[in-house]
Amino acid sequence: MSRRAVITGMGVVSPLGIGKEENWQHLLAGTSGISRISRLNVEHLPVKLGAEVKNFNPKQFITDRKALRLSFLNVHLGLAAAKLAVDDAALPLDKIDPTRFGAIIGSGGGGFDDGPGFEDLNEPILRSWDEEEKTFNSAKFGEKGVPVAHPLFLLKALPNNAFYYISLLYNIQGENNNIISSYTGGSQAIGDAFRSIRRGDADVMIAGGYDCLLTPNTLFSLHAMNLLSGQEDPATACRPFDFMRDGMVAGEGAGFVLVEELSHAQNRGAQIYAEIVGYGNVSSAYHIYQPAPGGDGMSRAILRALEDAQLDAAAVGWVSADGIATQESDRAEVCALKTVFGDRLSQIPVSATKSMTGHLGSASGAIESVYAVLALCQGLLPPTINYEHPDPDCALDLVLHQPREKQIAAALSINQGIGGQCTALMFKKYA
Repeated sequence: MSRRAVITGMGVVSPLGIGKEENWQHLLAGTSGISRISRLNVEHLPVKLGAEVKNFNPKQFITDRKALRLSFLNVHLGLAAAKLAVDDAALPLDKIDPTRFGAIIGSGGGGFDDGPGFEDLNEPILRSWDEEEKTFNSAKFGEKGVPVAHPLFLLKALPNNAFYYISLLYNIQGENNNIISSYTGGSQAIGDAFRSIRRGDADVMIAGGYDCLLTPNTLFSLHAMNLLSGQEDPATACRPFDFMRDGMVAGEGAGFVLVEELSHAQNRGAQIYAEIVGYGNVSSAYHIYQPAPGGDGMSRAILRALEDAQLDAAAVGWVSADGIATQESDRAEVCALKTVFGDRLSQIPVSATKSMTGHLGSASGAIESVYAVLALCQGLLPPTINYEHPDPDCALDLVLHQPREKQIAAALSINQGIGGQCTALMFKKYA
């Protein structure tokens, strides 16, 4: 008999709040986490709005002072969400075989200017500036910049920092991976953890993603790719599937889940939220930042997840959409859903929670997975906000403005990222 993977713990740190309860409350209320960026000087930035995590004190979650000092804000968010997930699962760490406890973590990379710490490079960069060429000179950086840089600065920028500290904190000695991916890292991590459990390589996995898109470099890059919304009103800035949508809103956050083998969870009396039953992960191989117009990559990811779950498309009761609110991406996503569900698409409710959270990079898929599990558990589908102008190319049964009561047996969560990566996760109500 195939091993089954269930979710026994969930942790979220997002612009909607800290912890799954606060997130769920604000999500159902249709609260927007988007506001004017407060942590950066926005005077010279291409956009003024972002989705920041509010009232976050990393010291409430991280007691290791070295971890605080040698990592950036994005890692702090990840460590906090991981702790929330482990605590929520009531995992008896002293009774867990550490060699059967694994971790798969997704992120957008190390990051050089995620909050405090970037000042460590100010002087080295200034000393590396070529005034005649008006450019950064790498030779001067090696000669004059490196000697004055903080000797441990590069440790802050390691892309596996969160993985290291999480593994150390919980004595995780089993199967592991650190996924660097633009926007699908969190969902890939959960999908790979599900596969690890199912094939017998682990009994418990912590999986999820963290990211921070609110850095000057990232904002300038996304703006250059015409992916960011130019709206100035934070209340209506992100408008997935709306005819007047004009781009995504960058944000930050982290989401983690405990994925556990069913009998292992039952034997310790764990609370079981839902079951992961399918995962699809493909590449559209079309363009560096534009989706395939017909949604080819996304449709194949969904079909693979359904096949993996041994479910027909008719079993899907609700879709948690990627819905990043660019013209091209939303249109391609609807094309993918039409390919998979055909005429039945008009009968499947769809939610686009990025209308409230903004785009949280590689944390998005993990956080949206938590929302999908909560929707399964509570029979409440979260709303999509800011939708006013129907787009004939994006005809969906959107859950609008307020939650919809509906008992569902299976939920689909989909994501796509820069570089053509497409993921789909299938969750079922536990029975």
